[in-house]
Amino acid sequence: MQKLEIELDEETLAKINQLAQTNNCQVSDLIKAMIDHLTQPEVLNDSSIGKWANDSELVDEMVTDILKHRNYRD
Repeated sequence: MQKLEIELDEETLAKINQLAQTNNCQVSDLIKAMIDHLTQPEVLNDSSIGKWANDSELVDEMVTDILKHRNYRD
């Protein structure tokens, strides 16, 4: 493992320390989680349903709800 030295303003440092305390983890764990999150692809195979693509029941409910309510707008 390598060390990284960064300079942060007091407000940002306080937020990081609070997050680490709230999540019962180290600041390095927060940074790793942030990097993992920020490097995930934003668009999945079907951008219209995004991250719900693997939850077929939820997508079915969403489509049904959309179609049901579409008729009331016209």
